[in-house]
Amino acid sequence: MTPKQRDLIADLHMKICRMDIYYHLLQRKMNELSESIDNTVIMDKHEFTVDEINRLISFNQRLTELELYLYDLGYKESTQLAARVSDPDDPLDDYEIETTLYFILGEDDPDFDEDEDNFLTQRHISLKRIDREYGLGDEVDHREPYRNFPEGLKEVRNCWLFYDLYTNSRGLEQPSITLRDCLRVDSIWADVAVHHQATLDIKTGKWIQPTGVQK
Repeated sequence: MTPKQRDLIADLHMKICRMDIYYHLLQRKMNELSESIDNTVIMDKHEFTVDEINRLISFNQRLTELELYLYDLGYKESTQLAARVSDPDDPLDDYEIETTLYFILGEDDPDFDEDEDNFLTQRHISLKRIDREYGLGDEVDHREPYRNFPEGLKEVRNCWLFYDLYTNSRGLEQPSITLRDCLRVDSIWADVAVHHQATLDIKTGKWIQPTGVQK
């Protein structure tokens, strides 16, 4: 073994040891965060008034209705566009249907700023060929037994979108929000975009299909 190889092995060993230390440190932090979240969930049972619980139930219902609207819209658009993709006389070779949901603060909210967008969170969702078995419009009850929600709320079915809001965080633009923050949502702006995709061959002037696409 050369001195250079020995130094490389020693350096690698040191880095592995550091990674092991960082791993255990992160694991401890995750456990502490998990305990903190669990405590917050337990506290939820006692920190809402009857009126607030009713508003949360209504919020869940509005999200359920929004899901069904978006699902029907995605199904209708997908059916029409898929037929065009299959048509050999139509240059369309693919498409995307996407929606961004913006959950907006009310003007009476302490954090409302008339010079800002006032988005509490967002959700980016594909409406292309939606899988009805899980996700948007699946009509499944997404309640989780371990979440000690307040009486009244824990007796109603949770739609997927409501569940996704308080459970999943996807970066800075799409953070999860607490039940308390759900009460701050005054409106939801649904921005739906349909993208038509086709490829033009400059030499022939004809529309071409990607490799593997059959019409």
